[in-house]
Amino acid sequence: MTPLRSVLAGVAIAALGLSLVAGDAQARARRPHRPVHVAAVSVRVPPAPAPTEDAEAERIRLNAEQAAKAKAQNDQNAASKAAYEAKVAADKAAYEAATAQHDADVARQKAADEAAHAKWLADTVPCKSDPAVRCAKPVGQ
Repeated sequence: MTPLRSVLAGVAIAALGLSLVAGDAQARARRPHRPVHVAAVSVRVPPAPAPTEDAEAERIRLNAEQAAKAKAQNDQNAASKAAYEAKVAADKAAYEAATAQHDADVARQKAADEAAHAKWLADTVPCKSDPAVRCAKPVGQ
């Protein structure tokens, strides 16, 4: 407790010194031709205690704990990144498969439409161009 009392006493003395300086500054502001004398105040601060082995061991333990937490976070981040990249790759593969299926369906439908058009042309062109060819009656007649 003694070092704390001496520090508090030093702080009180320093505050008193500052108030004296402020008072002198106010007096000087009223009488600018008078010199101001400032009293020097020294405060004695006790030296910090040297680190003990217990404190050093605690610091080492805390640093190791922090390093372990940081490694766990880095490992978790790497696992999350790998899972995300795998999901993106799977989604891309599913999209490409669906696009290929759609393109195949479009090509199949186009071929079926062209075949139906070719059959229609084969059936109707001879009827319209040659009256001697007997064509079927249209539906509904």
